[in-house]
Amino acid sequence: MAYIAKRTASRLITFIVVISLLFFLARSAGTDPFERYLSEDPRIPPEQIQRLRAKFGLDKPLHMQYLDFIRNTLRGEFGFSLYYKRPVFDVVMERLPYTLFLLGISITVSTIVSYVVGIYFAFKRGTRIDVWGTNICMFIRSTPHFWLGMILLLVFAYYIPIFPLFGALTPGVQHENTYEFIKDILFHYTLPLTTLIARQIGMYVLYMRNSTVEVLGEDYMVTAKAKGVSKRSIMFKHAARNAMLPMVTVTAIRLGFMVNGAILTETVFSLPGTGRLIYQAIMNDDFFLLQGAFFIIAITVLLANLVADILCAWLDPRIKI
Repeated sequence: MAYIAKRTASRLITFIVVISLLFFLARSAGTDPFERYLSEDPRIPPEQIQRLRAKFGLDKPLHMQYLDFIRNTLRGEFGFSLYYKRPVFDVVMERLPYTLFLLGISITVSTIVSYVVGIYFAFKRGTRIDVWGTNICMFIRSTPHFWLGMILLLVFAYYIPIFPLFGALTPGVQHENTYEFIKDILFHYTLPLTTLIARQIGMYVLYMRNSTVEVLGEDYMVTAKAKGVSKRSIMFKHAARNAMLPMVTVTAIRLGFMVNGAILTETVFSLPGTGRLIYQAIMNDDFFLLQGAFFIIAITVLLANLVADILCAWLDPRIKI
């Protein structure tokens, strides 16, 4: 329990640092969202802009805005979206399920495939399969999300119109049951999921392979082979369990990095998730929407890392819980 308490305390400190960075980064550009309205429509009186700035607290000194932000965030109040003219929390929660669906499936599938393929490559190290496989993974790993997404979109949605060009659901279609709804959303998410899954497999097969190769060189693995333990048992009961530890940590950490991939992927495929929401907030200088979206994502990443710490402690007896 002391280990869990220590890890939880460190995540709380990280949380405070993260929300502070969110506040200052959102204002680092030095732009005022209400100045956009004034430039787009000169008929708006400057006095009305000042009243709006005062209403949203943007006329206060920066340190006062920061204290208001911390106070409101701890109460679950994220402000009002200037772009959508709705509460930030409602806008983010409306889009969040789409991003969780995209990231959840892509992380689950890519982790399972990377785990199995990485172990297989490790046991075949030095062979033609290992050489070709690792080179292909390195090529995919170096491919940007947006480039891979645009190639898939160009080939399988434009030249060969198998999948839709944009959106998460077919516009105007009333689904008769849950099965029809799931089928429609999976149809629209095939290319985005392929983009993220392929990119992640290309990256994390190499992690699993290298981790397994390192484990195979340990003394207890040599002892197991000398005792005549079967190759299958060595692969899955001895090597796989110990090589899993780095993958558990990396899987939790990559959730944060995949947010970047989600932003680019959702923008390329015009998906209604929080990734595209962040892009729209940046383009429209919507401070409050940007803060709220990043806050929800930061909470998700921190919780995932905490779960990873607990799983590592459960898998590795050297870590005392």
